[in-house]
Amino acid sequence: MGRAVGSGDARLATEAGRRLIVLSVAVGLGFAVALLLGSDVIPRAFTGDDAVLERADVLWPLFALLQPAGAAVFALDGILIGAEDTRFIKWSMVFAAGGVFVPICLLSLELDWGIAGVWCGLNALMVARLVTMGARFAGGRCALVGAPAR
Repeated sequence: MGRAVGSGDARLATEAGRRLIVLSVAVGLGFAVALLLGSDVIPRAFTGDDAVLERADVLWPLFALLQPAGAAVFALDGILIGAEDTRFIKWSMVFAAGGVFVPICLLSLELDWGIAGVWCGLNALMVARLVTMGARFAGGRCALVGAPAR
């Protein structure tokens, strides 16, 4: 991404970004499927504690479903970093965390949702980041060439 932007090739930057997002989501989906299929086996590889395994039964689907969105978000992080758009990443994270994650966690505390509520907040945070950063990428902002470094 950095090389494409630096060389002034907006088309290559956009194509590389799309390819990276698609590949990342494909890998994230693969991990999600593997985690869901291994939900009875994988946690037991790490613990035999019945209380932990009981919590894992509740949290495991939330963990598995986080993978595709997380993969896309982390790809977009790399794309926007390569495009020197780190200021946008910073502010989108501040607003996503403050506007989505923190309120859900506070609700989780108030309504006694426990750790499952926190994991719902993490999933919502990833979706909020995916929406904001995906819109930034789709708008072509990350493929601006010849712009001065910020």
